[in-house]
Amino acid sequence: MNHFRHAALVALASSLALHGTAQAACAPTDARIELSAHHVAAGVGYVWGKGTLYDGTHAYPFTIRGGGMLSVGGMALSGQGCVRNLGRLSDFNGTYWSVGGTATIHHGTAGLVMENGRGVDINLAAHTRGAFLSGQIARLSFRLKGGL
Repeated sequence: MNHFRHAALVALASSLALHGTAQAACAPTDARIELSAHHVAAGVGYVWGKGTLYDGTHAYPFTIRGGGMLSVGGMALSGQGCVRNLGRLSDFNGTYWSVGGTATIHHGTAGLVMENGRGVDINLAAHTRGAFLSGQIARLSFRLKGGL
């Protein structure tokens, strides 16, 4: 029975890791982001990092804080993504929710789709490093630096 649970967990983690890793190209009206973050977890996880929002020819630095449930391990990630429905720059600030999973042993990839309460969507494709397994609900706070 123990081997069956282990095999089922590995299959689930693999499925979650592969789901959502493909990313559509950004539309000309989309803003873009680049970010790097760290995630540590033992059941409940904590995420912290930084990035840059690119809107036209302007670049705006931001910070990331937050966490999620049902994950274990530690990883670093770096990625790029599209930001859709960004009517005003201030709409970027806020709490983003995401449901998904990641499985990383040494190196891997992750896809993440997030949305905040103002309807701003982020579709992120990232490279991961570390030993990490999650099937989680995450809540991440993005804040532009400089009071924007």
